[in-house]
Amino acid sequence: MAINFGKEFKNVMTLYYLLKLDKKVPDDYAKAKARQDRLVHKTMKRAYSHVPYYREKFDELGLTPNDFRSAEDLVKFPVMTRKDLREWMQHEFEAHPDKVGNWEIFSTSGSSGVPLKFALTHREAACMNANWIRVLMFAGYKPFTGKMLSFLTTHSKVDPKKGDSWVQKLGIMRRKIVPEHLYVGEGMRDLIELVNDYKPDCICFRKNVLVRMALYAKKHGMKIHQPKVYTPVSEMVDEMTRKLLLETYGPGLMDAYGCNETASCAVRLPGSDLYYIYADTHVLNLIDENGNLADEGKVIGTTLYKRDFPIINYEIGDTATSETIDGLRFIKTIKGRTNDMVMHADGTETSATELMKIPNGITGIAQFRYVQTAIDEIHILLVKDPGNSEHSKEDIEAFYEKKVEELYGRPEYKLVFEWMDEIPPDENGKMRCFICKLKK
Repeated sequence: MAINFGKEFKNVMTLYYLLKLDKKVPDDYAKAKARQDRLVHKTMKRAYSHVPYYREKFDELGLTPNDFRSAEDLVKFPVMTRKDLREWMQHEFEAHPDKVGNWEIFSTSGSSGVPLKFALTHREAACMNANWIRVLMFAGYKPFTGKMLSFLTTHSKVDPKKGDSWVQKLGIMRRKIVPEHLYVGEGMRDLIELVNDYKPDCICFRKNVLVRMALYAKKHGMKIHQPKVYTPVSEMVDEMTRKLLLETYGPGLMDAYGCNETASCAVRLPGSDLYYIYADTHVLNLIDENGNLADEGKVIGTTLYKRDFPIINYEIGDTATSETIDGLRFIKTIKGRTNDMVMHADGTETSATELMKIPNGITGIAQFRYVQTAIDEIHILLVKDPGNSEHSKEDIEAFYEKKVEELYGRPEYKLVFEWMDEIPPDENGKMRCFICKLKK
């Protein structure tokens, strides 16, 4: 393993990487692709020579780093599943107890099952932080002079009760941390007033919190400060939600994509139709059911900035579509989790993606969630848009009945509609749009 800079140097390393990383989307895609390919080769050389876990994979397949000269070559390497990563990390924790104290241990929210703990060196964590700062800079945020309002993450060590640091008191890198779970129900008013008083240049909240703020503001005739940049984190943004956010918070919507394991790896900037994959830190390939490269398929992510615990060919769990421009891949649409599956009486399973498109066909819905409770029953949780009375609740229910029957070719499910003031998030703070409660 490389020399691991101590935690006290993390901020210095963050600044170092921020200076190195792109601060705007490259104009020359071919040049960016060539650099990405060089970084792929460098990453594979490092993994082969310094990471026993990956060296074993190379040897099993009879491959060497010279077999990996481009992002596309990564398809030759085995896909890493969540289970694979968990087992590797557990081995590292057990084999190096003397080093664990020098690592930063992160964990996922557990939305897809058992939470996953994984390690980063302070160097890697610094680059991850720098990566997120520059992504915000892509959208026009100025970290040294702007003000940010962000949520308190499950792994954050920041104490939201503490005041500004001496650096922030000088007007540099100002940030206010918000424990989102405290703002529920009528607490939304307090959160909106906090936003309006602080007037942040950038807001980083979970999608469901931004939506609940928007609905509360609509219902009570309140206005919300429109920041230069705002980004819904940890949750996918469907088209219905996108319209509500743009209407409430203005045109600065930045939709970043990634997962805890890879960090943010792609972004759709305000006004753009495509997600740019950060060519200096990541590769996202799509593979079909046979494991071949495709323009539509499972999203497989690789980090190009992690030297000690690299993530190579990680199955993120989403499906997507893409297009290639001057050799560089861009994501067109993200279709959602591959484990969001609807179960049918004949034993088959289908993606919930098409169900999630139904609300886009009618106005008057502010939030939705599907919960499959039985093999022949789906509950549909809905929140009426307080600012749109074009369609009644009865109209919306009839629309759903028609569309679900058309989707499956027959009246396969009993639909149980539940109208709510708001749909609360899951215990981990996220809000999944489809939940199957049947045992598989």
